Amino acid sequence: MNLTIKNLFAWYGQARALHDISLSVKEGCVVGILGHNGAGKSTLVRAIVGLHVQCRGNIELGGASIAGLTPSEIALRGMSLLREGSRLPASLTVKQNLVLGQRLARARAHTPRDLDSVWKWFPMLEPLRDRRAGLLSGGQRQALALAVCFISSPALLLLDEPSAGLAPPVARELFGLIGRIAGTGLPILIVEQHPGWLIGLTSEVYLLEVGAIASHGSIENVLSSLRH
Repeated sequence: MNLTIKNLFAWYGQARALHDISLSVKEGCVVGILGHNGAGKSTLVRAIVGLHVQCRGNIELGGASIAGLTPSEIALRGMSLLREGSRLPASLTVKQNLVLGQRLARARAHTPRDLDSVWKWFPMLEPLRDRRAGLLSGGQRQALALAVCFISSPALLLLDEPSAGLAPPVARELFGLIGRIAGTGLPILIVEQHPGWLIGLTSEVYLLEVGAIASHGSIENVLSSLRH
């Protein structure tokens, strides 16, 4: 399912945070958003999922406008968000969190993936199935959050700084999982501060600077433009 953003502006009070953002994520593609802290990445994510209401422009998912919808309505349309820090119900076990993901799939009128398939995709989670999410390590929580998105049969996956707070070996394992999921054809938009994780994964990248798109193209070309 395609995601299309056209002429998106956003503000915090009188201060403009995003200026005329236009981008797209086509079916089967992985698109990256790069930028330093303060570039507008978090505001863009919040606008896409309906958490930032002080904005103007058009956001379409599967050809239908989702601008002005609530986060719950957008989630039911098929967008799954993996947030920085993987905010999950800490008192629920790994298995219980995955069951919540299955419920979301049914609310989307989709057939959820079964738990056995999730254990095959995320083998590190099966031994932890009865452990509460609040007792997991940072990497385990991120893997669980990704698994919850995966089991919910999303139409598009939005990842917000998935490597944040993770040690490089843990982040490498997580991005390996993301690459496998991308191989199924699921469209993915990844917002990331560290460009190295996007090399070999994304088909195109947008670079945000001070709330505007400063560069767009392959990650190699965008990184080359930063060096000049």
